[in-house]
Amino acid sequence: MATDLKTDKTIYDVDYTKTAVIIGNEANGVSSQLLELANERIKIPMTGKTESLNAAVATGIILYEINRRSL
Repeated sequence: MATDLKTDKTIYDVDYTKTAVIIGNEANGVSSQLLELANERIKIPMTGKTESLNAAVATGIILYEINRRSL
């Protein structure tokens, strides 16, 4: 799966079984070629006018959600 701000699916809406996650950079996101390869596109829900997070922070949040579900 790949992160994509244009999707309606959030990190809470998908199944993470046997998943690889592609994280894009802050400025450009994931390339269109990699987005085409992804089975799912996800985003982290944000409040207010926040548009994006640092890639490392976003990765940490997504990995935390994957780990939380495996407990």
